[in-house]
Amino acid sequence: MIKKQYFVFVMLFFILQSFSFGSGPLTIDDCIALARENNLELIQARITIEQAQAGLLGAYSSYYPNADLSSSAGYRNGGEKSYSTSIGVRYTIFQGGYIRAGTRLATARVKAAGENSRLIENRIILTVKEVLFEILQKQEQVSLIEDIFGRRKEDHILIKLRYESGRESSPAVKEAEANLLQAEYDKMQAENELILAKMKLNLLLDKPKKDNIQVIHVDKDTEFPTLENMLDEAKTERPEIRTEQANQEAFEAQVNQAKSNYFPTVSLTSSYGWQGSAFLEQQRGWSAGISLSLPVFSGFKRKAQVEEAALSLKEQQVKLKDLENSIEEEIEQAYSDLKLAEKNQEVSNKTLEAAREMYNLTRLQYEQGLTSYFFLQQKESALTRAEYDHINVLYNLRTARARLENALGRNS
Repeated sequence: MIKKQYFVFVMLFFILQSFSFGSGPLTIDDCIALARENNLELIQARITIEQAQAGLLGAYSSYYPNADLSSSAGYRNGGEKSYSTSIGVRYTIFQGGYIRAGTRLATARVKAAGENSRLIENRIILTVKEVLFEILQKQEQVSLIEDIFGRRKEDHILIKLRYESGRESSPAVKEAEANLLQAEYDKMQAENELILAKMKLNLLLDKPKKDNIQVIHVDKDTEFPTLENMLDEAKTERPEIRTEQANQEAFEAQVNQAKSNYFPTVSLTSSYGWQGSAFLEQQRGWSAGISLSLPVFSGFKRKAQVEEAALSLKEQQVKLKDLENSIEEEIEQAYSDLKLAEKNQEVSNKTLEAAREMYNLTRLQYEQGLTSYFFLQQKESALTRAEYDHINVLYNLRTARARLENALGRNS
């Protein structure tokens, strides 16, 4: 009986564990996938795409004929009743390119909506990466502060022993105690910042705000092409460029639509109906023909529409060129930041190694009575700064890589 209860307890334990921890730590790819699926801003962007696609379907409907069924009943002069029923079909053969321009305009809007969605997605993915790197930074800081606290605690014990033996001053002991308290404060601050960073990531992924999300990350070397090739890649891959190119196509279509008003509209018409003074004794008849409509004068409205559309197109061309220039500047800046971050990491590695060796050497000299507490404290502070800088440099390197990828239009 006891074995059976134990077995049930173990099974329940593992079931609860699977619900609580089954998802495990999230990688950067996991976070990106969750953001794509759950982020509310991206969901709104996908709805905008669907709306644009509905507009495209409406534009293509102009290529099909219109059919109408109508019926009426009334009185003629003299009080005679009149009944009529008819089925009419109208098909536009030519409208000066208006219909074709309308489908081009709707297609361009679908493209623009899709690229705008990709722009939002890229921005959100970059934010996810930056917040995830911030979480890693704070986690590493918390771990580092625990090491610093242990180191300072050992130094405090050593200084206190020397003070008790008459070989150290009281201010040195107090300063060592203050350093311990500072490490405790720094840890509390880092832990609070870690909680806030996790809350930001949860909001991006549409998870519960206070969910204790866990992340893991393995840095990978990213190969980037030459600066010239990156500039070419950005000008073809950036969603902003593609959005403005789609907008340019839309303005070109609007110009053609405005010009189409100078051309006649040619339509085929056909109808079949019944008409008479008695409801069940109506005469049947049909008709078919072709109609032509040519606007003669509309108070310079057509000319104004063409000029307005042409100016909008010219303004869009200037905007596209200005965007290309700003993207070039952004790529060059992001590339420069990455190179500086890589070089800074090399400097940080050397600085940290030297600071650690100097502290260990000074501590050994202090234990042997060959140097003062002042120099020990100085080297410990230098080591602490180097350790903090090393974590911050790694964060800057990770974000610099992510920002360059985003500047290139890459979204993963």
